[in-house]
Order: sequence, then structure tokens, then C-alpha cells
Amino acid sequence: MADALAAVRVDRVVASDLSRARDTAGEIAARHGLAVETDRALREIDLGEMAGKSFDDARAHPDWNEDGFVQWPGGESLDAVFDRAFAAIRRIVDESPAKTVVVVGHGGVTRILVSHFLGLLPKLERTRAANANITRVTAEGERFTVDQLFDDAHVS
Repeated sequence: MADALAAVRVDRVVASDLSRARDTAGEIAARHGLAVETDRALREIDLGEMAGKSFDDARAHPDWNEDGFVQWPGGESLDAVFDRAFAAIRRIVDESPAKTVVVVGHGGVTRILVSHFLGLLPKLERTRAANANITRVTAEGERFTVDQLFDDAHVS
């Protein structure tokens, strides 16, 4: 991913504090001579009792919903995930006017945010998304525009 973003002017790199996002962010930040800032609010969805289970297990669960969000027993609600993640994005944008910020997070949270930006929530954008994909969003005031969605051309 660092190679894919090498030609982009990057002013700031912010990541979830979980190692898989933090490590990816570290490679991107190093390429641009920046430090990685971490934000706990960018963590992946808390799946409660479904944590560690396979996707097939999730699909077999009676509460599975093909085009929407499922709050698993003991896990976060859609509103809770959205509220914490969007507050973090809003804060990052407000702190970085006219800057290019790379935010490295997790698939579920990214899908929820993108679904909001596209006006789909509570339904979720279901385009296939590989790990380490790039989604580019432009923020102008209160408006967020999805310019690039789940691009994985750089993933081999």
C-alpha cells in the first residue's frame, strides 16, 4: 500500500491502534517522513460473541442480514460504531483543513462510513473489498464525497 500511495502528497497518517492497521500505517508514514498517530475510535467493530468466528458461521446465524448490519450478542450496534468512527473522522478533518490525511482502519468500519457518505445507511455498500484496499474520500465542510471505492489494483 505504501507503494500505491508513494506519489500522493500526504500531510498526516492516522490509524486504528490495533496492530494490523498501525503496521500498515507505519509503512505509509515512513515513505512520507511522517509519524503515525493512533486513534482508538477507528478500531474494528466489536463483534461480541461472534468475535473469532468464521464468516460462514456469521452467515449461518439466524440474525444474518445480507445487505445490512447485524448487532451480535454482546457486540456494538450500528449506531455505536458509526457514532465513534464518524466522530473520529470529523475530528481528523477539522484538525487538518486543506490537508491530505491517510486514515488506516478496518473493513467493517470503512464500509459503514462509506455507506453513510453514499446515503445508504442503514443498508451497507456491499461491493467486494480486499484487505489493504484504498478508498478516497474528499471532505468539504459537512459534505463527504467518495471519489474512489475499495480500489485493490495494487494488491497482488
